Amino acid sequence: MTSRSRSLSGALLMLILMPVFAGLLACMPVPIGDPERSRINADMTGIWVILEGESSDVAAGFFIFEPYDKRTMLITMITLAEGDELDLADYDFTTYAGYESLAATQEVNSDQVYADEVGLYKAWLTKLAGEWFFTWEPKGMADALGEDPEFWIVQQIVEHTDGKMTLRWVHGESEPFDDIKKTRRAYERVLKKNVSNPEIYGAPDDEYRFSLVRAEGPVLEFVEDVAGYVIED
Repeated sequence: MTSRSRSLSGALLMLILMPVFAGLLACMPVPIGDPERSRINADMTGIWVILEGESSDVAAGFFIFEPYDKRTMLITMITLAEGDELDLADYDFTTYAGYESLAATQEVNSDQVYADEVGLYKAWLTKLAGEWFFTWEPKGMADALGEDPEFWIVQQIVEHTDGKMTLRWVHGESEPFDDIKKTRRAYERVLKKNVSNPEIYGAPDDEYRFSLVRAEGPVLEFVEDVAGYVIED
């Protein structure tokens, strides 16, 4: 991550942040794993653009992944918004080429493309039944009020290379989680037992799967400008 990226992410902490996944059915009522016993994967740090998947809750934008400490990560999500002179539907954000085209043809301003939603999460890794899972805890208003989050986002890491990650949310309201105690241990036991059950990942359509691609070159410069616009606006 560049020094500019780190300063942008730090400045974003000063904003009023909102959990942009708030309406997602895949939310869990409890966290999975213990952040105090986790360890970060440094290869995940950086800026990743979001490839739109089957889920309507996945919008074009990007994540800033950075270490919070040795155990947890701080993740900032920024989604793209269109001005009066731009139609984001003209760009195919199911591919990285869509972001390359946007970066090459549009400027970051209120008339063309900018950012209007920001989400902040504390995240940690947990290995269950041989698979890696990512727990995201929304941060912001609840912390200021001294309250616990109302939900957590849990994702299975399907693929992780230097340049790409594929994630799919665990559907916390799927049938295997029915009628169990709302405790971390109870949910972990069900998750271990059903780790290969497609139902907990939105089967039959696997609608909660999406991919991230590491931003580089002109795309990295473009998304840094978008992050800067949020701070300055």
